[in-house]
Amino acid sequence: MKVLRLPQWKRPTIFVKLTLTFIAVLAPLYVLTLIINNKGADNIRKEISQSIAGRNDFYLDMLEMEVERVVHMLPEYVADQDLMALSTTGDSMSDYEKIDNIRAIQRRIYLIKYNSIYIKEVRAYIPLLQRTILSSKFETAVIEDEFNALQLKNNYQETPLIYWNGRLFVSMQYPAIANRKASFVVGVEFSVEKLMNTLSEVISIPQGNAALLNLSGNWNISSEKDSMITAALRDFLSKQLKRGIHAGYDTLELEHVPYLISYTYSKQLESYLVSYVPESHVTGPISKYKYWILGVSLLSVFIVLFFSMSIFRMIHRPLKGLIGAFKRMRTGDIMPIAPTTRHDEFGYLYRAYNETAIHLKTLIQENYEQKIHSQRSELKRLQSQINPHFLYNCFFVLCRLIKSEDMELAYRFCQYVGDYFQFITRDDSDQVAIATEMKHARTYVDIQKVCYGDRIQVQFDTLELAIAKYRVPRLILQPIVENIYKHAVAKMVNGGRIRIHMEQNGDNLTVYMEDSGNSMTDVDMEHLNHKLKMSAHHIEDTTGIINVHRRIQIMCGPEYGITMSRSVLGGLRVAISLSLMEGEE
Repeated sequence: MKVLRLPQWKRPTIFVKLTLTFIAVLAPLYVLTLIINNKGADNIRKEISQSIAGRNDFYLDMLEMEVERVVHMLPEYVADQDLMALSTTGDSMSDYEKIDNIRAIQRRIYLIKYNSIYIKEVRAYIPLLQRTILSSKFETAVIEDEFNALQLKNNYQETPLIYWNGRLFVSMQYPAIANRKASFVVGVEFSVEKLMNTLSEVISIPQGNAALLNLSGNWNISSEKDSMITAALRDFLSKQLKRGIHAGYDTLELEHVPYLISYTYSKQLESYLVSYVPESHVTGPISKYKYWILGVSLLSVFIVLFFSMSIFRMIHRPLKGLIGAFKRMRTGDIMPIAPTTRHDEFGYLYRAYNETAIHLKTLIQENYEQKIHSQRSELKRLQSQINPHFLYNCFFVLCRLIKSEDMELAYRFCQYVGDYFQFITRDDSDQVAIATEMKHARTYVDIQKVCYGDRIQVQFDTLELAIAKYRVPRLILQPIVENIYKHAVAKMVNGGRIRIHMEQNGDNLTVYMEDSGNSMTDVDMEHLNHKLKMSAHHIEDTTGIINVHRRIQIMCGPEYGITMSRSVLGGLRVAISLSLMEGEE
């Protein structure tokens, strides 16, 4: 007869199937809504980016034209005979001639200054006279640092703009040779404040900003106070310039906030005009649709919850009761389910379960009683194998003591042997108090002391009163001690040591027996541990340590028994794991 085997993978429940079906119906609607919302956001982002890019181009062209116009005006208005004469022979002129020339120069400077709203001041620096001429006054000295900064030899950039101490200039020197000392320098200072006002008009979106960034001169004009944002923009634009990208728009995260940026490069100014605005302000009009999606999602959650509750009431609750009954059956609680008035399929299942539970409980009771009888028979058989184990050795030792006329020791030896055989031949109980079991092990050690003398030292740790009353399987300690004597320390001339100590952990007790023998290798120890694990499958092997191991597992359970490891004394450490049972001797 062939048995139908179900696949090992876990099949989804009816509840999961229905829920997944419901989600599968709603999922396309969510996906479609998200696609529409994202498409709208992309279109708005693209249109606004193109609009900002157009304004960037317009204002950048305007700045280029202003700078170019100033550059062309300088030689036309200023580089005349008056300035050349004053800068070369001014120290030999009369005061009248100087004043006349200065006023002529001031008129031309005045025309340049008021020719553009972006010009803050125009200065003519004349080193020969150590004077600086402004549009409205004649200063008393030349500011050396400012004069040096505006000379051609200190301006290695191709752009006419010179940025110095937070101020922006366009300069003209005479002669226009970088490696010669200038006779005069005319510097046009642009109003940074007015340039910032113009940049603020580039983008009209709230929280938006614009900046003029010069990468080669490492300067910028912007109302942005956050240096981290400016540094991030400079780093981004430097990478774009290296790639040869002079204009475009992109999304960039600045200070953990996504920004939409639009940038245009001016080769004439060697600068980028960049506009940036938080992306949330760009897509703000369409962001309200996200709340609609959230509302639909919440509504869907309530629908799913209502649907799930209906499934729970119709299917899951009675099924859960049946599963709970099966779980109780697995733990041994085989009780019928309370009578039900259901007349559907679950009512039929409940009645079938009750009939099965009653029949199974009867079969288990019969099998349990049979197993108890079988275990007790096995336990008695294993105990009976220990009784005559070393009887003949005791008689040989007793004969030797009598022959040597050591009557006192012979008398004590007879008491030890009598106590030993009295214990192992008692058949009234399968369990004894741990104190009694420990006393029997001591009796066996006393017998062996007569045989081996002081060559072997045995240490019993003090037995705590709290655990002395607990009961354990009888005859589990002495056979292990006997095995240690026989295989570990019997052949040692001196230095033989045995230590017996205990460790309690809740309702569990572990007895450790350690020796200083060197007869067992690590390979032998692993082999013996393997035999202990497989002892349940080899019934014919019922002597020594395996005998004790099997009896412990029969009475305490398969998780208890004996394990071997290396002792700190150098020999073997036997760990006997037991389950403590309360009772009286």
